[in-house]
Amino acid sequence: MNLKAVAVSALAMSSVAMADIADVKPMVFESKFDFETTVTTLSNTLKEKGMTIFAEIDHQAAAKQAGLEMQPATVLVYGTPKAGTPLMVKDPMLALQLPLKVLITEPNKGKVEVMLNRADQVVAHANTDYADVENNLAKAEKLIQATVAK
Repeated sequence: MNLKAVAVSALAMSSVAMADIADVKPMVFESKFDFETTVTTLSNTLKEKGMTIFAEIDHQAAAKQAGLEMQPATVLVYGTPKAGTPLMVKDPMLALQLPLKVLITEPNKGKVEVMLNRADQVVAHANTDYADVENNLAKAEKLIQATVAK
């Protein structure tokens, strides 16, 4: 293979890789609540539906401790071990994506955004078919939207 063919092949492969990266944008929607109410409502709703909140990461508080400022931003790390464990046993690579995460942020005063990876994105780089996780992951995604989406 000549150098020109190698260069064309490399360019084509990098274009495909860039297209894959572009498709990895999280789902983003505006909350109908203020920031604190969104965090509290989502946390309570997830718990009421039998999910565990493994962590609540307050990025703004961490920034303040470091002497920095940033907009309100909290990540809820949540899931159901009863549902997630069998998936991770079958495909350990899913442990990089589970438990699930949702980001609540207020990039502009008064506009609260909620961001999460779509269910199909969670399994995109794993050895699991979307159909194997659709019931559990897509339900959580829809629950979050139904709870706070404007």
